[in-house]
Amino acid sequence: MPPNINLLPWRDTLKKEREVRFGIIIGVSLLLTGLVVLIIHLYFQGEINYQQSRNNYLKKQIKIAEAKIEEIKTLDEKKKRLIERMNIIQELEENRPQIVHLFDELVKQVPNGVYFTNMIQKNNKITLEGVAQSDARVSSLMGKIKESKWLSNPEIKFIKAEGETKSNFKLVVTQSVPPLKSE
Repeated sequence: MPPNINLLPWRDTLKKEREVRFGIIIGVSLLLTGLVVLIIHLYFQGEINYQQSRNNYLKKQIKIAEAKIEEIKTLDEKKKRLIERMNIIQELEENRPQIVHLFDELVKQVPNGVYFTNMIQKNNKITLEGVAQSDARVSSLMGKIKESKWLSNPEIKFIKAEGETKSNFKLVVTQSVPPLKSE
C-alpha cells in the first residue's frame, strides 16, 4: 500500500474542520437555547393561565359576595323599618292611657263659662282655642292647669274680647306624666 500523502494544504483542511465543528456547536447551542426559551415561555404561559383562572374565580366570588352584601343591606333596611314600626306601636301603646287622662283632666279643670273650639296636640304640647265668658274665667283655667298633675306650663297666646260677654282665647299647655307612686 502506498503511503497516504495529503497534498492539500493541511491548514485549510484543519480550518474547514474547525468551521464545521463551530457550525455544529452554534447549531446545537441555538437549538438548546431555543428549547430553553420555549420551555421558559411555556412555563410562564402556564403560570399566566393559572393566575387568570384564579382571577376569574375571585371575580365570580366577589360578585357572589356583592350580591350577598346587597341582600344584607336590604334586610338591614327592612329591619330598621320594622324596628321603627315596633317603636311607634310601642309608643302608642304606652301613650294610650295618657289621652284618657288628658281629656279627663281637661274636663275637671275647665271652669263654667269656658268652651273649647279647637284642640291640637303636637308631641306633648297642646294648643287649646276657645271662647270664655270673661278674661277672669281664662285666668281661672290657667290657675287650675298649674295645679294639675297631668297638665303644666300654661301659656296664653292671645285673648280677644268680642263684645262685653265673650272673649276668644288661645292657650298652649304641656302634657306631663306624673311620677308613679312607689309602694
